[in-house]
Amino acid sequence: MHARPRQLSVTRIETWMRDPYQIYAQYILNLRAFDPIDADPGGAERGTFIHAALEKFIDAYPDALPPDAEHKLLSFGRESLVDLRVPQDVEAFWWPRFEKIAHEFVRQENEWRQDAKPFATEVDGKYEFTASGGPFTLSGKADRIDRMTAGGYAIIDYKSGGTPGKGEVRQGIAPQLPLEALMLRAGAFEGISAGDTAELMYWRVTGSGQKPVERVTFADGKPSIAEMTDAAAAGLAALVEKFDDPNTPYLSQPRAEAKPKFSDYEHLARVREWAVGGDDGEDGA
Repeated sequence: MHARPRQLSVTRIETWMRDPYQIYAQYILNLRAFDPIDADPGGAERGTFIHAALEKFIDAYPDALPPDAEHKLLSFGRESLVDLRVPQDVEAFWWPRFEKIAHEFVRQENEWRQDAKPFATEVDGKYEFTASGGPFTLSGKADRIDRMTAGGYAIIDYKSGGTPGKGEVRQGIAPQLPLEALMLRAGAFEGISAGDTAELMYWRVTGSGQKPVERVTFADGKPSIAEMTDAAAAGLAALVEKFDDPNTPYLSQPRAEAKPKFSDYEHLARVREWAVGGDDGEDGA
């Protein structure tokens, strides 16, 4: 039991729910996948580039945006590419999309600031609570937290790739944003007083199609953000208690309908082998 993790990030909680074996392999067996040798920058690096540019832009202009805001954002994008040492051929592919992002982001940011004001970017937090196995810590980094003019906070998560479906978030299958709302309510983010979340949002910043930037809100519909936050708190506590039981194994993808899109550990868990063989056996510990 001593090897079982007592701290996980908000993103790893979803992994724990969908595929406990990944947590077992990474945190108990201490196994990590090697990065491919001489691989070109991919989706993760592109996300880092976009996040860095947006962070610099928001930090530079927390109040009114300048008249040449789009030009400024493009300049921050260039800086971020230099920092990442992105090869020219990759940059040539990424840059046109970022230009679309910059144009639409500035337009939507001006619109958004009629109701909110940036407060913090890339802010770390830790939320600790007591479980039967001892203290457990939930960690997280919020891309952006704003103050709403009408009261409360807005938690914004930038996504340069795919985003979970609204149903997955509302049902607690993709709990990252509600868990961040839980941390905010508990005053767990550095430099931010405890408070209620009035808005949870994904901002898709893909630079593709008719919507290079798209805001996805969870302030409308049911359950409410407060109810999702309560459910996230209860679900996290139940999950930790479940794995504090030494008889609970770290199964591999126990629910086919909720399995992750990708896993570095599928070959270790022999997922495809069991699927082809039709065997009911499961790996875990």
